Amino acid sequence: MKNVLAIGAHPDDIEFGCGGTLLNHKSKGDFVVYVCMTSTESVDGTTGKLLRSKEQNQQETIQAAQTLLCDEIEFLPFQDLHVPFSFESVSALEKIIKKYNIDTIYTHWAGDANQDHISTFKTTMAASRYVPNVFCYEQIPVPRMSENQMDINYYVDVTDTFDKKIEASLCHKSQIVKYKAHGFDVEQNLKVLAQFRGIQASCQYAEAFKVIKQVTK
Repeated sequence: MKNVLAIGAHPDDIEFGCGGTLLNHKSKGDFVVYVCMTSTESVDGTTGKLLRSKEQNQQETIQAAQTLLCDEIEFLPFQDLHVPFSFESVSALEKIIKKYNIDTIYTHWAGDANQDHISTFKTTMAASRYVPNVFCYEQIPVPRMSENQMDINYYVDVTDTFDKKIEASLCHKSQIVKYKAHGFDVEQNLKVLAQFRGIQASCQYAEAFKVIKQVTK
């Protein structure tokens, strides 16, 4: 049995990035821990307008994590839009890694276009130095460009768990509404991305990752 840790800067990052893979782990009897780096309300970074309350964020996250059959849910005390890469963030995450004897991690990737995601990646790298398996998932399929494209080198067939991944993703109703207001259909975009990765992996639906470290015996 593997002890798996999925790390997201915000509510919904994990569902969008590796929800199907986590469900695959659960089907094999693995222990899965869901960690959200933030536990505050969400506000617009330019206007300060409240987008989602703390209570709404946590309710949607708990519902989604339960849909993914996660065994434990942990919220770290950092603020949306201001996730740090610091002693505090590294030590908080490392405590969770030790608490659950984690051997497999899924997290954001270094070239992501969101500052909280980048800080979460750096925090993960510092906290996971003794963890044998570390993978980076793709960012949400909306218009975010990066200077360098993600170097995909690992695929997971999520054909059997894709519908459940979508169900978990749609638990984040406030996020879905936010993106829809900007003209983006998150559900459709997730499906298109999974189909594209599935073509590359020779299956119907796949999630794609960059391997940071993978140790096998």
